[in-house]
Amino acid sequence: MQAVMEAPKMAERQLVDAFTAFIGAADRLEDTHRQLHDEVAELRSQLEERNRALASSVAETERMRVLLRQILDASPCGVAVLKTRSEEVVLLNPEACRLLDVPESARWRDLPGSLQTAVKAVGGESCSHGHEQEILVEKDGRRLWLAIRHSRMTSPIEETGGVASSCLVLIISDVTAHRNAEQEREKSRNIIALAEMATVLAHEIRNPLGTLELLTGCLAGDPGLGEESKRCVQHLRAGVRSLSATVNNVLCFHNPGTQQMCPLDLGSVLKGSIEFVRPLAQQKGVELTLREALNSAQISGDSNGLRQMILNLACNALRHTQAGGAITVTAALKAMASGQTAVVEFADTGSGIRPEDLPHIFKVGFSTTGQTPGLGLTVCQRIMEQHNGTVNVRSQLGRGTIFSLQFPVL
Repeated sequence: MQAVMEAPKMAERQLVDAFTAFIGAADRLEDTHRQLHDEVAELRSQLEERNRALASSVAETERMRVLLRQILDASPCGVAVLKTRSEEVVLLNPEACRLLDVPESARWRDLPGSLQTAVKAVGGESCSHGHEQEILVEKDGRRLWLAIRHSRMTSPIEETGGVASSCLVLIISDVTAHRNAEQEREKSRNIIALAEMATVLAHEIRNPLGTLELLTGCLAGDPGLGEESKRCVQHLRAGVRSLSATVNNVLCFHNPGTQQMCPLDLGSVLKGSIEFVRPLAQQKGVELTLREALNSAQISGDSNGLRQMILNLACNALRHTQAGGAITVTAALKAMASGQTAVVEFADTGSGIRPEDLPHIFKVGFSTTGQTPGLGLTVCQRIMEQHNGTVNVRSQLGRGTIFSLQFPVL
C-alpha cells in the first residue's frame, strides 16, 4: 500500500524537475536570443554605417571623376590615353581633339600618322617616364608642331598579376609659335650677321670707289681721248656711280650715323646731284631734264643725304625706263597750310608700278625686279623723315611714275 502511494509522489517530483529544467532552458534560450538579437542589431548598425561610408565614398569618387573630367576638358594642353598593344583610344580631351583634328570618338586609325609612328616608337615597356618628342601634323593646310610628353599608366592590380599596363598618357601642346619664333630669331641672327658683313664690305669698297671716281673724272677731261675711249670712260663712270649708290645705301641703312643738318640751298644741291647722275642716264640712253624754280630757297638739311636720295630716285627711274624714254625733275615753291614748301618731283616715262605693289615699295628688301637689294626707296623715305619732309608716289602701269618730295622751307 505504501509503495502504491509513493509512486505518484515520485512521478510528481520528476514532473516538477522536468518543468524546472524546461523553464531553466527556456530562460537560457531567451538570454541567448536576446544576445543574438543585440549582436544582430550591432551588426546591422555597423553594416548601415559602412553602407553610408561606401555610398559617401562612391559619391566622392563620382564627384572627383566629374571634377577631373571638367579639368581635362578645360585643360589648355591636349590629353590622350592610348592602349598601344591593342591600338585603342581610351580618352581624348577637347584640346587633344582640336590639336589632332579628330572627333572625340576617334579610333586609332583616325589619329595622325606621325602620332601613331611616334607612339609606336616609344611604345615598348622600356619607355622612360616623361619622354618627350615633337611631331609635325597638317591641319587646315597649315603645319603644326606638337610637343608630345609620354607617361606610362601603371595599374597596381596588373603589377601584382605580373602584367604591366600598356596604356600611355600623352600630354600634347602646340609649340608652333615657339618653333616659328626660334626660326625668326635664327633668321634675325643671320640677317644681323649679313648686315655687319655688308657694312664692313661697304666701308672697304667705298674708298677704292672714291679713287675710281676721281680717276674716271680725270680721264673724262682728257682732250686726247677718242670718241670710243670717251664712251668707255662714260660707261665706266656710270658703273662706278651706280655701284657707289648701292654701297652708300647699305651704309645709310645699317649705319645711318648722325645727319649734319644746316641751312642749304636746295636748288644748288639738286643741280649738283643731277649732274652726278647724268652719266647714268647717258649710258642708258634716257633723256634727263631738270626744271628748277626754287629761287635759292633754303631748307634745313644734310647735303650728303640729299645727294644719296636724289641718286636713288634717279637710279630707280632709270631701272624702269627704256632707252629713248625721259626723266624730268621739277622743283618749285608751293604755299601750304603749314607754310611755304619746296616740292621736287621725279617723273619718268617708264613701265610704272602695279597697284598691288605700291603699298610695299618703301619696305626693306622689296624689289619688283629682283636685281637690287631693295634698300634704295627705304633709304629715301628715311632721309625724308630726317628732313621733316614727306615722299609720295603715284603711278600708272605702262605710262610712268612720279615721286613727289616735299621739304619745309626756312
